[in-house]
Amino acid sequence: MTTTRPNLRRWLAFTAATLVLAAGLGYLLRLPLTAAAVASALRLAGAGAVKLSVSHSSPWRVVIDDLDFRVMTQSFAAKRVTMERRHWWTLSLGAVHVEQARVPVTVDGSDTNPWAWATYTGKPGAASAPAALPLEEISLEGQLIVQAAALPEQTVVVKLTARLVGANEWKGTVQAEGQGLAIKAEGAYHPSERELLFRVPEVSVDLATWQDFLQRLVLLPGGRWELGGKLSGSAEGRARGKDISLAGRVQLREGRVDYSEKSVSVTGVEADLAFDDMWKIHTAPGQTVRAEELRVGELTARAIRIEFALENAEKIAVSRATLQALGGSLSAEPFKLFATQRELEAVLLVDGVDVAQVLALAKDVPAQATGRVNGRVPIRIDAGGLRFGTGWLALKPGVSAEVQFKADGLLTGGVDPKNPRYAVLKMIESGLLRLKVGEMRLDLRPPNMPPGRTATLHVTGEPVDPNVKAPVTLDLNVNGPLERLLSLGMDSRVKLGPAKK
Repeated sequence: MTTTRPNLRRWLAFTAATLVLAAGLGYLLRLPLTAAAVASALRLAGAGAVKLSVSHSSPWRVVIDDLDFRVMTQSFAAKRVTMERRHWWTLSLGAVHVEQARVPVTVDGSDTNPWAWATYTGKPGAASAPAALPLEEISLEGQLIVQAAALPEQTVVVKLTARLVGANEWKGTVQAEGQGLAIKAEGAYHPSERELLFRVPEVSVDLATWQDFLQRLVLLPGGRWELGGKLSGSAEGRARGKDISLAGRVQLREGRVDYSEKSVSVTGVEADLAFDDMWKIHTAPGQTVRAEELRVGELTARAIRIEFALENAEKIAVSRATLQALGGSLSAEPFKLFATQRELEAVLLVDGVDVAQVLALAKDVPAQATGRVNGRVPIRIDAGGLRFGTGWLALKPGVSAEVQFKADGLLTGGVDPKNPRYAVLKMIESGLLRLKVGEMRLDLRPPNMPPGRTATLHVTGEPVDPNVKAPVTLDLNVNGPLERLLSLGMDSRVKLGPAKK
């Protein structure tokens, strides 16, 4: 007994000293051990290039400073991350608070593809399986640094809070604010069912501020466009696995578009869209876009209104389109627009268009006229420009009209100078006599026309001067590209001549 007790006392003393030493070493090494544990956990979750330091560590609270890591090429950084645990014995990080986070986001793919990075040092796929978050609460405040090649960075301040409610539901809110940008969102997530219910009550974007980034995401035809206006909206939806439903509204006010390279501009644009499926870009019929003014070259249109439905991302079904131009109104029969084809086919209905304003666009036409016309004109616009189909324009019933020519030989060609009518016809074609028009009709691309002939013009009338009695009937052929004649003038390939019998 006397021998055993001293041995027992020595063993107890050694054990106590070892525990004290271990506790002391653990206390002294708690910060680097915690840093190593956190870095190891991030690497197991798929992160690489992990950097951090731990300034406080206890079973109830851990403070991580200067956190920096990457997932593929996507970098994440935060000035401080604090984890507070109410019950240290549970397998949870407790409440996690992230301060001064910084996350760069490249919107145009000009960085290395973040999901195919050959020099990535983490373990891709390690965290791909869905799992319950080992948290009870998370809050984050920081910045998204929005980037694109050759563009100045835009900073968006983000605040996020989320809390575990019950055993299997997360609820949270997100706010994002930047220059010309504001977003508010809220949602609920059920990890076991992988279901997210969300609502975005407010989104507002200043298009002038964000137009460069938007045009990196959506390529507009022809090159750079200048955009402006206030875009706003709201949305709500549900995501469960690959099944996503999303509905919402979008409004545009004070919109403007300018494409100076092609002398195209639109001002005073307003739009109201209600999406029944934003994910598939689908709306019911009756969506509207309005514009105060449209300028295309020398042509100006006002009071534009378009009613349509988005059938998908590629197809727009226009049910009604109207505008005021050339002193009258134009509308379109229902048509469909295919975005990827970059072409338009439609039928324009013309009501009361002023002939004088039409001729003003064709400065080389050897005639002046007054009066108003109605008509039906099919058009096609594609990469080759504007082309007219088989249609017509005719003098509006009950409206007086006059024509004054300035085209020597137009009426007297082939007429014997000794003919009694020759002198009057000469005065009419040279512009000395104006014609009071009783009938005028332009047939565009009529069927069975010879090659190269694009239209026929029929005019009947008599001199305005009551002292001159000389009824005139004109049948003229338009040879060459009619589109050049009626748009911005003529060239040598467009000729007016009398109809040949």
